[in-house]
Amino acid sequence: MNRGYYNLRREDVRGFLQPLARITGLRFSMWPPGESSQSLITGENNFCMMLQTTKKGNGRCRNSFLSIMSKTRDTDKPVFDLCHALMGQVAVPLKTDAGNLGTIIVCQDLIGKLSEEHKDHIRELAGEVGLEDPMALIRAAEENPVFPRSKLEDIGRFVYDQLVEKAVSLGAIQDTTEFLLEKYEELMFLYAITDSISPDREYGKALGIILDRGIQKLSAQSGFVILSGEENSRALVTVEVCGNAPWGKGSDNVPLPLARLLRSCSGPAVIVRDPEDDEAWSIELSTLLVCPFRIKSFRNGYLVFGWKTIEDGIDDNDLRFAVALGNQTASLLHGVQLYRELADLLFSTLEALGSAVESKDAYTHGHSQRVADYAVKTARELGYPSRFLTMLKIAGMLHDFGKIGIPERILTKEGKLDDDERRAMKEHPVIGARILGKFKSFVDIVPGIRHHHERFDGSGYPDGLAGEAIPPVGRIIAIADAYDAMTTTRPYRRQMLAHEAQEELRNCSGTQFDPALVQAFARGNRERTN
Repeated sequence: MNRGYYNLRREDVRGFLQPLARITGLRFSMWPPGESSQSLITGENNFCMMLQTTKKGNGRCRNSFLSIMSKTRDTDKPVFDLCHALMGQVAVPLKTDAGNLGTIIVCQDLIGKLSEEHKDHIRELAGEVGLEDPMALIRAAEENPVFPRSKLEDIGRFVYDQLVEKAVSLGAIQDTTEFLLEKYEELMFLYAITDSISPDREYGKALGIILDRGIQKLSAQSGFVILSGEENSRALVTVEVCGNAPWGKGSDNVPLPLARLLRSCSGPAVIVRDPEDDEAWSIELSTLLVCPFRIKSFRNGYLVFGWKTIEDGIDDNDLRFAVALGNQTASLLHGVQLYRELADLLFSTLEALGSAVESKDAYTHGHSQRVADYAVKTARELGYPSRFLTMLKIAGMLHDFGKIGIPERILTKEGKLDDDERRAMKEHPVIGARILGKFKSFVDIVPGIRHHHERFDGSGYPDGLAGEAIPPVGRIIAIADAYDAMTTTRPYRRQMLAHEAQEELRNCSGTQFDPALVQAFARGNRERTN
């Protein structure tokens, strides 16, 4: 799904421009496409603010901005000009294949040292706009940064490259999340109509009910649901049995003579054993009622009822009843097949998305998948229903989704982060929750993404929640995330052994982690953590 969608959020633009304004001392403003007012300003300096304290000064500044923007209409390259105060400025049109994203104006640059001629112009300007102290305006002008025209144009090109790249990246995230949303909604829709047959809810129970009712109605001794192997496989596999079955569920050793008989049935059939056939079916049944069915276009199935002895025979009503049960069985298994295909597609897409995030940091390869697995096993230990487990798995796979908005230099930095870098890193739960929170179908997932760095004692982030105020999904993922981080090698430390990480979880129980969930984690993940 490539819609060529590009997007820029105000907070993303501000986050990029603010440090650039601090470094350069320049003023940056963003003008949305088709609008004549600034939506964002950063790096405001004394010279500009003094000019805009009067109505005339403010009007001249605005006209200067509009003038340089008009020169970008027919180009996608930064345009240089002098403003009404003879300060250097560059207009950066953010034009892409998908359209115009707006214009960034970089201004308040002294092209060279403030000359006497330039000072005279500023004195004259101060009088024209109604400022009473021209010398104060000149002193403010002297504080402006000094860049040659070529350097200012380089800054304009840098702004263009970085913001367009960010727009493309955000657009890709938007496309991906919309795709995920569609698949997620399909999966949830299928959950709604096949809730009782999802693999986690053991659809075999529903098949057992079909077989049990058939045995009772037909007075049969045995019932089977048998499927051919996947695609080109010739094996026959028993997926459910009921009554006095001659072999167990899951068996793939359906006797060859019986397998040949089943494959020969093109429609409902009553098969009576030949008592003189020594090989017969290799089972102690004298009569079989077989109802063949198809799952999609490639898999055969057979609903079979059997009798050792039969007194009243099988009439047309019995046959019609068995055919109806066969149709129910086919529908049931068809739904399971669709469920599994959708689930496989969803989770493979989620895994690919998690890999895309993790590709920015080789040390976290496979992290999201492992966190999801640990989390699901923990919740299953506590008896959570299958729907919650699915939500938890998705949340676990997407818990670090927001890191796609964190600069790679921070994600891959060896050693401790500085204060600014830590603040940026702490934004990733908020970024991930904000992106996915736009879609109501993710309402159950967003809390786990936003709150997986909260602490049980309330000292975590982003919201400082404590105890059971932290959503269960967040509390569970917090433990799984911490365990995997501890048992994975990072640039700045060695990985812990499993028992060491378990001990650390116990030490932090009640402060960082929910004590009951730490115990459940240990029980549910015993095999992987021993």
